[in-house]
Amino acid sequence: MPAAVNSDAVPKGAGYLHVPAKNAQGYLPVQTFYTPYLCTTVIDERDLVKAAKIRAKDIQSDSITKHKDAGTFTYHAKHRKSTTKDVIVHGILIDDKCYTGALIPPDLSPSDPKATPGTSSIRAMESDPKIAEQC
Repeated sequence: MPAAVNSDAVPKGAGYLHVPAKNAQGYLPVQTFYTPYLCTTVIDERDLVKAAKIRAKDIQSDSITKHKDAGTFTYHAKHRKSTTKDVIVHGILIDDKCYTGALIPPDLSPSDPKATPGTSSIRAMESDPKIAEQC
């Protein structure tokens, strides 16, 4: 599975990043794929609905509104029956492209069996003196 159109980069791993969103949690856990050949995270707006645990058929419409004067955008997926289940994500525009707020990596407890230096800030500080010094 290529990581992007016209790219031969193949994902080396998968995980979840938290996209800041207007919901009770304050974020949506969106599945992402990692490859060292891409230096950015590309998110398909359909994955935002999936992360909200809403079925695609329950979405009446979705839109991206670019507020060019303000340099921001709003993604809005309208739920068919309940506005409280709408998916709303705000972000910024750079060169007319949409960027979410800063993605938040998971921060597992170091005692969690899935904790690694990439998923636990404490494990990262323990494994790399430079990270510990900067934190």
